[in-house]
Amino acid sequence: MSERSIRYEVSFDTTRHLVRVRATFAGPLPEPLTLQMPAWTPGSYLVREYARHVEGLRAAVAERDCGARKTAKDTWAVAHGGASEVVVEYAVYAHELTVRTNHVSDTHGYFNGAATFLRPTQDAGCDWDALPVELELHKPDPSWSIATGLSRAESKGENVFVAKDFDQLVDCPVDVGVHERHVFTVENKQHEIVLWGSPSRCDRERLVRDVTRIVQSESALFGGLPYENYLFLLHLAPGGRGGLEHENSTALLASPDSFDTESGYEDLLSLFAHEFFHLWQVKRTRPAGLRPYRYGHENYTRMLWLFEGGTSYYDWLTLRRAGLVSPKKYLEHFAAEIARLEDTPGRFAQSVEEASFDAWVKLYRPDEHSVNSTVSYYLKGEIVCALIDCELRARSKGHKSFDDVIKHLWREYGQRAQGIPEDEIERVFAAATGVDVSDLIDAWVRSTQPIAYDEVLGKLGLSLRAKGSRGAAMGVRTRNEGGKCVLASVLRDSAAERAGLSPGDELVAIDGRRVDDGSLRRRLEARKPGETVELLFARREWLQTTKLVLAEPSPDGYEIVASAGASEGAKALGAGWLGPEAESFWSAKS
Repeated sequence: MSERSIRYEVSFDTTRHLVRVRATFAGPLPEPLTLQMPAWTPGSYLVREYARHVEGLRAAVAERDCGARKTAKDTWAVAHGGASEVVVEYAVYAHELTVRTNHVSDTHGYFNGAATFLRPTQDAGCDWDALPVELELHKPDPSWSIATGLSRAESKGENVFVAKDFDQLVDCPVDVGVHERHVFTVENKQHEIVLWGSPSRCDRERLVRDVTRIVQSESALFGGLPYENYLFLLHLAPGGRGGLEHENSTALLASPDSFDTESGYEDLLSLFAHEFFHLWQVKRTRPAGLRPYRYGHENYTRMLWLFEGGTSYYDWLTLRRAGLVSPKKYLEHFAAEIARLEDTPGRFAQSVEEASFDAWVKLYRPDEHSVNSTVSYYLKGEIVCALIDCELRARSKGHKSFDDVIKHLWREYGQRAQGIPEDEIERVFAAATGVDVSDLIDAWVRSTQPIAYDEVLGKLGLSLRAKGSRGAAMGVRTRNEGGKCVLASVLRDSAAERAGLSPGDELVAIDGRRVDDGSLRRRLEARKPGETVELLFARREWLQTTKLVLAEPSPDGYEIVASAGASEGAKALGAGWLGPEAESFWSAKS
């Protein structure tokens, strides 16, 4: 009886934007052989229905067509008549350039395993997902290169790769194309930045130098690098931003404009730091709810606030520790994040733990009401983790910090490949630090009560200060539609809501003067809270009027400054958080 095996061959149709797949399944095979396309990819918590892009599927035994019948939206049954080998061929439409989908153009073919490969469903005699997988790539142009975290099957040529199982195949996206490659070494391990869509203004030497420092900083936190080599795959496309973590690689998407300004470049570096941090947090240290991956349906966890939000906390903190941003710049970033959260009414409607559980139906499926009904576990999670770090430092008198939590998670769970219990996070924090933070978890993670930022920051000699505001507010978010000022969202408990406005309304005039998306802010800045204005708006093409009482505007942001009269102990805690360079922060004028 022959051994079971799985082999895929991939080629690209660059004109039609297709990934073409030839899959060979050797048996013994169940009758029928049932094949299923994953519905989502790890690290991106949305059922994406990848099967919708499959076309032209046919199956053959000994080069003769056999029956292949679709039995569900993502499932096919192949009647092979007891054969020991079945070949299935199909194409996947690939014209969506994100880190979690597929994209084929005249200069590259990029694909994610979950969005590309049909796999046998489990049968009584075999765990197909546990089998080794062989992958052969056919390049449209011999000059194109291959970038992937997979290992080459050296005895079979440079275009053949192997994965130990289906999880590893999914975990290693592949890009075949016109690349620019930059290699550097950290701890005697090779790292590579592969650029597709290279910008002309990129300072390559600076990028390599700065990413090297990010790798060194995060390695120092975790105590070494848990891989043999690492790939940063950076796609550059106008308006792009995103990342997806993998065990020995990451796929990044950014705008070429990222290199034009310091703020854009810092944001790009934070993306590198974020996804690299995930190679420990999420890829190896995972909540129990994410173990094992179930590709056909959702994997639920209530801890994305810690794993995604906590990683968001550490991305900019890594830039600070690596000397890539100053303490002042880090605090400016953190204050801006607080401002974003405070401008989200949904923070009072949903806890960040609930947001973690609801990721599958909320975060990746925003609508006009999302700002009122949900909160981002990235954003609030980042802020909560930062403030818990501050409290840990204060309660332990500087002896413990969030670093101890992260290292404990890695040592006790990640290195042992054990899932973190979903309902024991307080115990984990206490075991890592000896500090009880259950009150903080209850207040900031499981409830929607306001956060006393200033009280927490004050323990580190810092103070949160609101910037001044101008004019008055309606409580809306708008978008420009062909010059029309359309209400994208109406904020809960706002003046606009009380006046009866709805998302989708077109705001035409205020007190008889026409407005557009550009002039609305200027008109409101010239008004005062408490004034009543008459609005002319269109709803489904019907003109209507209403009166609106203008409200107090939100602050024009926040800033974090040195607290007046901060104790030496508080200053020491603050310097411990922000680094020794921050000691002069308290002597500078705020």
